[in-house]
Amino acid sequence: MKIQTVLIASLPALFLTACSTAPVPGAYQKEIRAQGYTAYSHPIGDTQNVKDWDKFGPGVILRAKEQTYYEPARTLLGESGPQDAMKPENASPVGLFSNKTVSGYDFDGKGGWTLDAVNKIAGSVQFKKDTTVDVQFGKAYLANFKSEGEIHRAVRAALPNLDATTQKALRRGDFSVVQNAVYTDSVRYTFKQATQSGGSATYELSAQEIAALTAKGYKIVQGGVEVSQPTFIAYTPLLGAADDVSKK
Repeated sequence: MKIQTVLIASLPALFLTACSTAPVPGAYQKEIRAQGYTAYSHPIGDTQNVKDWDKFGPGVILRAKEQTYYEPARTLLGESGPQDAMKPENASPVGLFSNKTVSGYDFDGKGGWTLDAVNKIAGSVQFKKDTTVDVQFGKAYLANFKSEGEIHRAVRAALPNLDATTQKALRRGDFSVVQNAVYTDSVRYTFKQATQSGGSATYELSAQEIAALTAKGYKIVQGGVEVSQPTFIAYTPLLGAADDVSKK
């Protein structure tokens, strides 16, 4: 099983192993990085849940490679930090992601998938041959309730509460501090299969498959399966965090 990630047609393709446990930078991730963001390996968390803001939102200290949180946002921003970060008035629309499609994720129907949502959807769909899926984001927003300078000051102020592992990893670049988080209000997965002419066509869901997916809370929109739960898709790493924890 392999994954080819493409944000726009001009981007080069990259094949990733579906059994990989850590994010592998591909064309999509490189394009996001060029815009100053880092893509989460797949849509993750629920932005309506304050606990997920404590894991993926502004102020979180992440393992840069695995993207798992080591210190929750409240360590830097206080107990009210995650609650403040998730307020709609503290977010701005971001056009880079809104209604953009990521193409070429491969799924061969044999089990195992790097995108959790596709794994769940595939359980209700009977694929007979190799299938790809286009991933389209809905409206996207940038949660930016703290300025870069404020996050830097928060890191320095929290130094007494950051253990030696955190400080060392930040100095080495193994950990990242989330400055801003990008989230979308929905994600739509449209499955496609190769045609005899060499092109591809949208997989036509059967009435039984539609019923099974609808029963699980999914929406069928323009032939795709839509997950309406708002979710995190990327973040801005705080530049210069290593200097905030450097030994003087």
